[in-house]
Amino acid sequence: MGQSINGKSILETVPTTDSAANQNVADVTGNKNDTTGGTSLVSISNQIGITCLEAVSSHLVPLADDPDNVRMSDVIGNKTDTIAGDSLVSLVKGVGCVPVDLYTGKNVTATLFVSPNGDNSDGLSWATAFTTIQGALAAASTDVNECTRIVIGINTGANHYDIDITGDPTYTGNYVIEGTHRTWQKIMNTHASATSILKFTGYVELKDLNFNLGGSGTDPDVNGVIITKGAFRVDCCQFTGENLGSAKTALHLDGATLLKHGKVIGCTFRGEVTKSHMTGILIDNTCCSKFRDCDWHECLTAVQIVGADSDINYFDCLDIGDCTTGFDIDAGNEHHFDDINLHDNGTNFDCVTTDHNFNNINVEINTYLSPINNIVGIEITGGSPGYGSDTEIVALNAIGNPFKVIGYYLEPEADENTLIRLSADAGTSHFTEAIFAAKKGKATGSGIATDFIFNANTRISGSVYPKTNGKYVRIWLEIQEF
Repeated sequence: MGQSINGKSILETVPTTDSAANQNVADVTGNKNDTTGGTSLVSISNQIGITCLEAVSSHLVPLADDPDNVRMSDVIGNKTDTIAGDSLVSLVKGVGCVPVDLYTGKNVTATLFVSPNGDNSDGLSWATAFTTIQGALAAASTDVNECTRIVIGINTGANHYDIDITGDPTYTGNYVIEGTHRTWQKIMNTHASATSILKFTGYVELKDLNFNLGGSGTDPDVNGVIITKGAFRVDCCQFTGENLGSAKTALHLDGATLLKHGKVIGCTFRGEVTKSHMTGILIDNTCCSKFRDCDWHECLTAVQIVGADSDINYFDCLDIGDCTTGFDIDAGNEHHFDDINLHDNGTNFDCVTTDHNFNNINVEINTYLSPINNIVGIEITGGSPGYGSDTEIVALNAIGNPFKVIGYYLEPEADENTLIRLSADAGTSHFTEAIFAAKKGKATGSGIATDFIFNANTRISGSVYPKTNGKYVRIWLEIQEF
């Protein structure tokens, strides 16, 4: 709307006159307020930025019909054509396209605006925007089959949006709530009796917002956002607890009833320097959800998973650093961890359940030989002939974190070729099989085992097939523990 033509703004180039019958081009597209009723396309677009077709169409009001269907009002006016067919706006409203928000492409039934510069009247435009988020939420529909888009204007510097409501401010409608960029819209709840910033029990999408958990000066420590319905979306948001003095949770996915198919994408979680107060995400009875392109720093726990039904969640392209604990997996099964960068944490994985899938886990950690501080190794005896029995090398529950077997060292009893194979399921299958030859009585680095990451508490065993029946091999495994 700010472009110009020949030194004039677009708004200065359109017709401004009015016609009594509301039939002229000026009535439909001109820069004027219609004296008969409603406003023209350009005029209403100037108010709301053409971000909602419903708002535009409801204000296009040329009323008269032309018998030859030649006037602009017959083509795009807000009327029913008496000759044949409907006008554009009338037809669009009839087929149900009106609720589509042209900015987001999402089906919403209303759009409300929030800005410190609004007059706090009805929230239907930036000029009449609500000045508080809670004002817009209170005005939004709570119909389970409707969804309100709430657009939040910039509020930076020392200013912020203060929910200022006791307890957990709870909203039951369906909402798409979005800012501009995550640090430009800061949201807090500084009420002395507040326990969280916001709680949503319906469908919700949060985008480009900054939630600050308080704790500065007289501001109370509060939890961040609580969501109790599945199919949630949290995109490009920031959760900050830099001033916390007590344990709080930034994002709580609270599945009193099982939550499914949610997404948390592109979010940042920042705790405080002692790494002793903020939990980034608490995943409680939430399954089949995706967590991608997020980062956590200086948290007590980056991600905590609880609830027996918290199964099959996907964690992809994450960075966790300077936290007391990275992943605290207290419940749930078959989670997927892919492309995770872990650095400077006290503990990377604290796992109670141990049937997860790991791939491309990057850690800053040394390797060690198992058995530890043992120059004798584990003796595995061959068959007579063939492979001997499956022999335990790492006992069940001996390694309490996910780990890799990145190599092995062997000392044969005889100078001859020997086959060796290693297993993580008591010999049913094998993750490596190789042939080696080395001087008897001399331990030699003999190969790379696997890049696979085993779950905590996995038992590792092996068997050998010597050229001479019954000969043994001593083995040490090189372990990288996460």
